[in-house]
Parts: sequence; structure tokens; C-alpha cells
Amino acid sequence: MASLFKNLKFTTKAIIAIIVTLISAIYGVLCSVFFTIIGKKHLAQWSTARFYYHFFGKTFGIKIKIDRPEILEKLPAILISNHQSELDVYLLGRLFPQSCVVTAKKQLKYVPFLGWFMSLSGTFFIDRSSRENTRRTLDNALQELKSKKGGLYMFAEGTRSYATKPTLLDFKKGAFHLAVQAGIPIIPICISNTSSLYSPKLKNFNTGTINVKVLDPIETSNLTIEDVSKLTQDTRNKMEKVIMELGMSPLDGETSTFPEPSTPSVIPASDGASITGHSSPSVVVEEENIGESTSLLSGSPNKV
Repeated sequence: MASLFKNLKFTTKAIIAIIVTLISAIYGVLCSVFFTIIGKKHLAQWSTARFYYHFFGKTFGIKIKIDRPEILEKLPAILISNHQSELDVYLLGRLFPQSCVVTAKKQLKYVPFLGWFMSLSGTFFIDRSSRENTRRTLDNALQELKSKKGGLYMFAEGTRSYATKPTLLDFKKGAFHLAVQAGIPIIPICISNTSSLYSPKLKNFNTGTINVKVLDPIETSNLTIEDVSKLTQDTRNKMEKVIMELGMSPLDGETSTFPEPSTPSVIPASDGASITGHSSPSVVVEEENIGESTSLLSGSPNKV
């Protein structure tokens, strides 16, 4: 009976979450039209992200606590974080900088409301069937990022882990290639494990707090392509250490749910790479080296 009630609770909340997402997408369409008219199109995605963050957070009682949020404004930069589940869309709503370039798979362009919002707000759509088109789109996206001194948010693991303990998948190199080729910093963002709050596997959908720690920007201006592998691994090691320290996201009424100390482990990536990317003057688009991006209003990874 307890298991049945838990499944029913999860399903009910998941349906409500879909409704919240749909309403946010409609808001995004209207918001995009308004900001385009007044010449501030670049604010449409940020405004919609904040709307979704407040709407979702109030509806489900999930809070976000950020250590050193001011670093998120040190742009231009590529922002990377661990990628756990669909709940990361909610986190993006809080972490998303005002001027941020986003890419998504071409198919999302034709989704009612969501696709309309993304098209109107300046999303760069990736055609996965054409490597040349992908490269060209990424070049255009990164040029806009640099010209507007904005940010690019990427999930370096390349897929959602659905991890039930604080850990990381292997990192894809896409974000690091882009940062080095563009000569812009990487800002690592470490997020406590959220499976205690939301997990399709465990059927959890609870109230609580997500703890986030923003690390110092990592400069790449003096690095070359030969440094990318070491940069990728060093950044992953640094982030995993902090994620282990953050532990589990505490439920309401708990002060912490930190796990027993253990040796950090690597989970092999089980999925193909995908991207929320931007590109540099001659971006390297290698299938095994691309990160993942998730649309602000879609729980689905955007595969490239």
C-alpha cells in the first residue's frame, strides 16, 4: 500500500509539473514577442527561465541555495555543471545568466508553444544530420556569446546520470574545446545530489533544498587544444570533490543528508553526447567530445 501511494504521489506531481512547464512555455512565447518589439530579445530566455523557476519552486516547495552566485555574472564564460535528472531544468531557471546563448536540436523547433518560444527568443537550432551545419551553427552561437559578453550553459557529462549518490559520469570534451578555442573562462557549478528530492527510479518527488556551489572561473586564454584532455580531467576531479562534500540534497526538516565518506567513483557514460553549445572560430565538433544541453522548458536532452 505504501508503495502504491508513493507511485500515485509521484505520478500526480509529474502531471502537475508538465502543466507548469506548458504554462511557462506559453509565457515564453508572449515574453519573446514583447522583448523582440522593444529590442531586447536576448532577455526573453532569461525572463522565461526566472518565471519557470519561481512557478515551479512555489508549486513543489523545492528551494535552491547558492554559494557565491556573483561568480555567475563573470561573463563571457562557459558554465558547466553535473547533470542528474529533469529537475536540472528547474535549476537552470535559477542559474541562467541574463545574456546566455542556447542551442537545441532542430526537432524542438516544431513542438507547439515550446518550439515557438525557442524560435522567438533566439535559440540556435542544431541539425544533427549535418556535421557542417552543426559546425556553422555553433560558430554563429559562440560569436553571439562573445559579442554580447554572455554565457553558455553546458552539461559536461553529456547525459543525465540519474545518480542516487554524489558522483559524476565521465566528462565529454565539447565544453572544454569551445572554451579553449574561444579563449574564455569555464565556470564550474557543483550541485548536491537531487535524487532525494526527485527521482523517477526511486519515485521520489519531495520538498527540500538543493545546495549549489559555484567554483572560481578557470582561465583558458593561455591553453591550446593539446591541453584540453588534462583540463577536462582536472576540472572533473575538482568538481567531484566538491559534489562529494555537498552530499545529498536535504529534505525539509533535515539539516543535511551527507553520505558516508567514500572514494569518488567514475560511472562510465552510457549515452551519446549532446550539446548546449556555442562555437569558436573553427570549432571541433567530434561526436564523442560534445556535451549536453537541456532546453529550459524541456526535460529531454538535446542530442547533436
